[in-house]
Order: sequence, then C-alpha cells, then structure tokens
Amino acid sequence: MKTLIAYYSRGGATRKAAEKLQTITNGDLFEVKGEKNYGNYFTALGIARKEFAENELPKVTGKVDNFDSYNRILIGFPIWYSKCPQLVMSFISQHDFSGKEVYPFCTSGMSGPEQAVEQLKSACVGAIVHTGLRLNKCDEEKVGKWLGGNQT
Repeated sequence: MKTLIAYYSRGGATRKAAEKLQTITNGDLFEVKGEKNYGNYFTALGIARKEFAENELPKVTGKVDNFDSYNRILIGFPIWYSKCPQLVMSFISQHDFSGKEVYPFCTSGMSGPEQAVEQLKSACVGAIVHTGLRLNKCDEEKVGKWLGGNQT
C-alpha cells in the first residue's frame, strides 16, 4: 500500500505529527502550503473565521506528483473552530480521491476531529474516509490501531 501524508501546519505541531507518521508508515510527505501568511494563532483564527463565512478556498501552492499512485492518504491539519482549515479543503478539491482510503489526523488543544471528518466525507468523493485521530502525542500503538494494524 502506497501512502501519502499530506498536512498543513501553521505552528509546527501538525508537522511533527506528520513526520512521526512518516517514520511509522514509510509514507511520502507533502506539506500543504498556500499563498496566505496566517501569522500567529489569533491572526490565523480571524482569517479562518472569514474563510469559513465566505466559503473561500485559498490557493494552494505546489502539487503532489503522481497523486493517482497513492492508495492511502493521511490528511493532517490543526482544528480551527472544530473544522478542517479551508486551505486543506482547497487541497482536497484539487484531487480525485475516488477509490482512496483517507485517514484524517489533527492537532488540537481542545476539539477532536469529528466535525472535520464529516467535512472530509463530503469533500473526498468516492473515498473511504476513516475515523479521525487527534495526534497531539503520536505513538506507534495508537497509530497502528487507527490504521487497522496496517502501518506500511
């Protein structure tokens, strides 16, 4: 099974989780980046609130080479207002997820991934979207259970 770990990280916590997942799954990393600078945490939340209200999909810079070759996509992001950032939704809108296994993971001080997973189920048309996992601390046993024992 070929794995892509696509993630957006504003402050570094999601990046650390993605890098740990890479060591566990031997997957390929892709950092979702956009043209906007979201700044500090409070500035980012203000921008996020506006993007959600206007259903804005910010422009993603860069692209995944050979996206079609991946069977399993781990998608990581910080939780903003109990949701997945619009930048990640923009990334998803640019790819065909048909037949893919999608495993959402998030970092968050308070909220879990439940609402974000519902967003992803609607956006990842034709994919199997699995239960999300909050990975503030990433350990191999927890990840193994989340991936159904199929780490690599």
